Amino acid sequence: MVDFGYHVLPEWFSPERIIEGLCLSEEAGFTVGWISDHFHPWFDEGAHCSFAWSILSATAERTRKIRLGTAVTAPILRYNPAIVAQAFATLDHLYPGRVILGLGTGEALNEVPVGCGWPSFKERLARLEEAVHVIRLLWRGGFVNFRGKYYRLKNAKLYTLSKTSIPIYIAASGQATAYLAGKLGVGLITLAGLGLNWLRENVLRSYRKGLADTGLSQAKTSLVVEVIGSYDEDEKKALKNCWPFAATLMPLIFRANVSDPREIALYGNMIREELIRERWVVSSKPEDHIERYSKLAELGFNHIEIVDISPDHRSFIKFYKEKIIPYFQQSR
Repeated sequence: MVDFGYHVLPEWFSPERIIEGLCLSEEAGFTVGWISDHFHPWFDEGAHCSFAWSILSATAERTRKIRLGTAVTAPILRYNPAIVAQAFATLDHLYPGRVILGLGTGEALNEVPVGCGWPSFKERLARLEEAVHVIRLLWRGGFVNFRGKYYRLKNAKLYTLSKTSIPIYIAASGQATAYLAGKLGVGLITLAGLGLNWLRENVLRSYRKGLADTGLSQAKTSLVVEVIGSYDEDEKKALKNCWPFAATLMPLIFRANVSDPREIALYGNMIREELIRERWVVSSKPEDHIERYSKLAELGFNHIEIVDISPDHRSFIKFYKEKIIPYFQQSR
C-alpha cells in the first residue's frame, strides 16, 4: 500500500505560499506535508529560505489531520540535538500524532554559513547516531545526564513532553547512513533520483541489514522515497522550473564544502536536460507519473514524497488529487 506526501521547498516559495500549498495538499489526499530544513537555498537569484519549524507550527494550526515533518533536519552542528528534542516534543504536545522528525548528516550550505565548519562524513555520521540517542533520552522524560564524544547533557529535562511517540526517519543516499537507519530502528528517507538499481542494491539492502543486525528484521518498516516533480500543461515551463535545483543531481553537492548559493547554481549548468527527465518526473501525462511511482512501490517503498517545483502549485495539487492519488487508492 502506497500513500503520498507533499514536500515544499522553503527556498523556492514564500512562507505564505508554502502554508497554502500544505493546506491544499491535505484537502487533496496527501497524508504527510514535508518541508526542507535549510539555512541557505540551492540557488541565489529569486530565492527564499524561511525557517522550517515556524512553517510547521503555522501549518499545523491551519490544518486538521495531515502529518507534518522535516525532510530533513541535521541535529549535529547548527542545531544542538537537545534543542531539536525540545522543539519537536512541543510540536507534538500541541498537535499530537501529527509530527514527524526527519534527520540527516547535513549539507554544507546550511552549516558553514553560520560558522559551524564542515567535518568529515565519518564524523557527521557519528554525530548523527549520538544525536538520535540524545533525542530519545530526553523524550523519555525525567532528568538526564549524558556524556558522549560530541554532546553533553547535565541534569537536562524536558518539562513539556510530546503526547504521542514521534516517528524518526533518517535520510540516506548511501550504504553507511542507510545501515545506521536500520541499526537505530527508524524509518528511511531516500532519493528516487539515485536510480532504481542503486536504491535496490545499496540503500535498501543496507537498511535491511541494519535492521537484521539489531534484531529488528521483523519490524514494520517505514520506507519513504523522495521524488522531485514538476507539472504544467506546458512541459517547457515545467522543465524551466527544474533548473534552479539542477545542481542537486550532482552527488558532490551534498558531500563537498560548498555553501554559497551562487556557486551551487553554477554547478547546475553542467547538468544535461536528459538527466533531469530521467531522474525526476517532468510530465503532464498521468501515466508517466504513475509508471514511475509503481516501480518504486515494487521496490517496497510505502510512502512517496513528492517535491513540488511546479510553476503553479495549485495546478500540481489538483492534478495529483484527480489523476494520481485516486489511481493508487483504487489499486490497494
